[in-house]
Amino acid sequence: MTAILNFVNVLASSVLVILTFSLLAYTLTYNFRNPVARRFALLLAFLMVVFAADVALDSVTTAASANRWLRLQWLGIAMTPAAAYLFSLSVLATTNYRIRRRRWIGFSALFISIVSAFDAVFGDAIVGQVLFRPPLSYLEGGPLFWPFAIFYAVVIGLAYVNIWKARQRCLTESTRSRMTYLLIGFIAPGVAVFPYLIAFALLFGPRESSWLVLLASILGNIAVGFLLLLMSYTVAYFGVVTPDRVVRYRLLRFFMRGPVVAILVILAIQITPPIERTLGLPRNVILFSVITGVVVFSQLLLSITKSGVDRLIYREDREEIAWLRELDRRMLATSDLRQLLENNLVALCELLRTPSAFVAAVVGTDLMLEALVGAEDKRNRILAVADWSDALGKALREQGAARAGRTQSPHFHCGYWLWPLVDRTQEEEGVRVLGALGVQARTVSPIFTADEMRAIEAILDRTTRALADRKLQQSMLANLRYIIPDIERIQQLRGAVPYAAADSAREPLTALLDPSPIHNPEFEAWVKDALSHYWGGPKLTHSPLMRLRIVGETLNHAEDDPTRALRLVLGQALERLRPEGKQNFTAPEWLLYNILEMRFVQGRKVREIADRLAISESDLYRKQRVAIGQLARVLSEMEQTNAAESLAAPTLSGRSAIVASDTPGDKNATSAEKLTAT
Repeated sequence: MTAILNFVNVLASSVLVILTFSLLAYTLTYNFRNPVARRFALLLAFLMVVFAADVALDSVTTAASANRWLRLQWLGIAMTPAAAYLFSLSVLATTNYRIRRRRWIGFSALFISIVSAFDAVFGDAIVGQVLFRPPLSYLEGGPLFWPFAIFYAVVIGLAYVNIWKARQRCLTESTRSRMTYLLIGFIAPGVAVFPYLIAFALLFGPRESSWLVLLASILGNIAVGFLLLLMSYTVAYFGVVTPDRVVRYRLLRFFMRGPVVAILVILAIQITPPIERTLGLPRNVILFSVITGVVVFSQLLLSITKSGVDRLIYREDREEIAWLRELDRRMLATSDLRQLLENNLVALCELLRTPSAFVAAVVGTDLMLEALVGAEDKRNRILAVADWSDALGKALREQGAARAGRTQSPHFHCGYWLWPLVDRTQEEEGVRVLGALGVQARTVSPIFTADEMRAIEAILDRTTRALADRKLQQSMLANLRYIIPDIERIQQLRGAVPYAAADSAREPLTALLDPSPIHNPEFEAWVKDALSHYWGGPKLTHSPLMRLRIVGETLNHAEDDPTRALRLVLGQALERLRPEGKQNFTAPEWLLYNILEMRFVQGRKVREIADRLAISESDLYRKQRVAIGQLARVLSEMEQTNAAESLAAPTLSGRSAIVASDTPGDKNATSAEKLTAT
């Protein structure tokens, strides 16, 4: 009976080690910036030391080894009271309670815990010699053991009082219920690591190990595991700005993919010796087979139970979450669109036995080349034609697309048959010209068979729908680009009330209510980054300057393309820096404008600019910093003027679709990829 109970006790301790390590990793990953989570992680670290020593003690064979592990375990035991009290202070501070006097108690408890830990590891005042009696080995109590026990009980009690007071200060039902969970879970640190064996030995004298002690240890470890889970569930909500359902889902999936699988692997390893004796196979063979089976089947089980977990977590939001996931699977990205268009063009070329075809999308007044099949020189030949827009207009007039729908008769232009791509899905808004499809002509006058006409009609319809869907999706992405910062701001305001950290509570409310980037100390650096990718790049596409109000107001003039709108705003600010009159490369008043215009708009090299302006490269860099600062100042003035006008005369600004093609990566591509402009 003793051997069986010891085996189960080691399993329970192993599970606690995995559990505390997993909770520590999760807390440091998702809540590291929150003081409550950081103190909780510190507490978990000391608990993990205690449980890990319990597991190691089962395998030691000498009293010297047991002595080293027991003293390492006492490092966690001695530091637990101070860590628990500091954690309770952080929780109490979230209720806006003044903890100045209690903070001094925390510092005192921390000092005494450090001294106690040092003595337990290197001295013999609190604990003395090892009593090596497997499976239950412990250190004998020293002369200061009972003072330490009183200190342990008092500090844990004061910490529990802090959690109780924090619960009493909660005003809403939801925060009170969560604080109740924390209050119940906080029992675990106090009862989990206290050295009961030493206390019982001092009170009743040393006794032989019995199954009753091991049974009590097993039940205690199981209870501590559940209490730690309850405690970590509450701590997971501190300092987060995401909705509750996201926290619940993330926490549950983390435990199912990490700790649960690790626990199953540990259990499988522990049961390997009996299987080895039964089957008569080598240990490595059985171990590899068992671990592989556990990992693979656990992942299959997670996939099978995913829908059930979704129903458990999301409840009334299941339909909305399902639509969002379906959108993620069906989203037509830029590369997807290009591949789809190329597949259609290949099919059309094979059908008509022609070597080249292209699709161009309408972007504002331009035609942008979206997809091309054929030889490498075909792109340059197509881009060299200057009147594609005129040809598209003639094709529309010839076919009467605006009134009677599309026919299969294309317009011949520069060796290509040209079909307009027209969307007629919304009749009340009229037709929309989305682009043009061109195929290298076999003859000047197109002659198609009935089968070819049906196939051409199907390909034209698929291409038109692809461009229309892409435009609609880009409209949605444009809206998301602007509402996601607002959602984050709402979540910050939402999370600041019940679980605001002590440091965050001192911040002015205007920091949460004013999302304009001009108040950020990194605003000038963001302006420099955006300028460095002026003609396209991640520093422009994902710039925080996208949140400027003036960028949102400029969307209507940029085909609802945020990147183009930001480029227009930067260009307007640059024009405000331009002095009056003809450009001069020697006048001092033109220096800042010339540096920005040549460096970022024209993209010239530093040496070339320095020679042109007759200054050294080091002086150029200094003047460039000044110029960027002046441009940032102009942007701030433009933003503040826009905000003032919005307050004086509030208006609604529409946010519509983004164009179907990406902005080219540099200024040359911007002009080269345009078929023509009207």
